[in-house]
Amino acid sequence: MRAKWNELSKLEQLSILFIFIGTGLAIIDRVRAGSIILALGTGGFSYLKYKRVGMKRRIELFLPLAIACGLLVVALTLPHAR
Repeated sequence: MRAKWNELSKLEQLSILFIFIGTGLAIIDRVRAGSIILALGTGGFSYLKYKRVGMKRRIELFLPLAIACGLLVVALTLPHAR
């Protein structure tokens, strides 16, 4: 079931905005800043979606958060990112 924009909480909307901003920054050659913002947005969105959904399995929380943390670590260790 797909949630409409009005049905999402303000924090979920902010997380989606962070995802779009991070992707946009990465496209215009600001890779490090874009990756950090994208990691924060995806981590926040996956956590908030996990809290909202009734049926909960731990993998639904840990896997997206692990991917977001991995992206954050890679973004911070990039040697020549602009």
